[in-house]
Amino acid sequence: MKSGKINLSIENKLSQKLMITPQMKQSLNLLQMPVVDLLQEVNTILEENPVIEEMENKSEEEIKEKDEFLEDLKKVEWDDYFQNDDWYYLPSDDDEINFEKFLSGAESLYEHLLFQLSISGLTPEEKAVGEYILGNIDENGYLMLNEDVLSEELNVSINTVERVLDVIREFDPSGIAQSNFCDCIRKQLEIYGVNANDIELVAEILQNHEEDIVRGDFERVAEILDIDMEGLNKLLSYVKMTDPKPGLKFSSSARYVVPDVYIVERDNKYDVVMNEEGFPSIKLNSYYVKLLKSSQLDEKAREFVEDKVKNALWLLKSLNQRKKAIQKVVEEIVKVQEDFLKKGKEYLKPLKLKDIAEATELHESTVSRVTAGKYAMCSHGILELKSFFIKGLESENGEISTAKIKLMIKDLIENEPKEKPYSDQKIVEILTKKGIKIARRTVAKYREGMNIPARSERKRNRR
Repeated sequence: MKSGKINLSIENKLSQKLMITPQMKQSLNLLQMPVVDLLQEVNTILEENPVIEEMENKSEEEIKEKDEFLEDLKKVEWDDYFQNDDWYYLPSDDDEINFEKFLSGAESLYEHLLFQLSISGLTPEEKAVGEYILGNIDENGYLMLNEDVLSEELNVSINTVERVLDVIREFDPSGIAQSNFCDCIRKQLEIYGVNANDIELVAEILQNHEEDIVRGDFERVAEILDIDMEGLNKLLSYVKMTDPKPGLKFSSSARYVVPDVYIVERDNKYDVVMNEEGFPSIKLNSYYVKLLKSSQLDEKAREFVEDKVKNALWLLKSLNQRKKAIQKVVEEIVKVQEDFLKKGKEYLKPLKLKDIAEATELHESTVSRVTAGKYAMCSHGILELKSFFIKGLESENGEISTAKIKLMIKDLIENEPKEKPYSDQKIVEILTKKGIKIARRTVAKYREGMNIPARSERKRNRR
């Protein structure tokens, strides 16, 4: 019998790995939090961490302590905790703005969808159909009437209802205006870029195997679908990415939509003011820093106080960085969308997260966190920051919004020669001369989306 040998060896392997510390995770969470959640979080921390205290008033004497206090702090050498000299946090305070005026109401799901409908490029008749559809979406985000009933009640063709509904189903939040849970999840997965085969498998699980999943009989489901457990877990993870009730976050029973920033016009310019109404002014408690410098603490007590001071410093630094990031991002958005703020919805310009990232020198993921789930109050109401980001097409003068392209196509057709209507290719040629790059199939798609008949039908109708 031949004996086997176990070969043991030590091998060095060099690799890079991003380690997310608890403090970094807290910073990312704070950055992404809307103002209501942030206030609640800070109040909780104030209760739990004795090293942070609320400032009774923002007197000059209290702020002047900064230099001496920081010199004491820096004698305790803790990595990069003191790079920004953040030992206090002062919320924005603008006496010229009546914040209560803005906080009295909340944007409803209907209002949120209605704004998107107004810039969709649909005809007035289609917008009327769209408004009726929006009025029949429940608080969870589901459409309560089917296409046949809508067609009958509105006295329009089923094709018209379907075209308008297709447009609405592309609105934010993802999965809106679907008739059932399965279609809602399916639509969200399509937007997330999940491949079609996986989406169909998810749909089959939701339609035929929900009870098995609830019972925990995963092996049976995997066997029926002819996939392994790893594949099933992947499919279930896709479902966890979605929101089964996409409209609920706009429900008054869930929470009010409170603006995180105010875009205020002053002297024909726009100022960005953070909404920190009711937010406490906070700072480090100097007593605990003095404790660290003294020799009164035993090792365990010193470790406890050091940990609390480090966490407090990280919180203050994160709050200040959050404020600066939001301020920079919204100010840059305002620069780009100033025409919209002054003139109205049709003047929204194409804008990408990448554009704001480059202008502010922030990472694109930071811009995404800054704008996710946050709202701005301006002259047009309370708008989600994400709604300022509009897709566009290339032109000689830069990108132009799809909403504006649709209006141009609509205007060309309304003013075309009655006896010789423009073909889609002719519209392409006209737009090309105006410096707009667009494909014929895109013109056809936009035309059909606006319920405008093809050239032959328009010609026939005008005889």
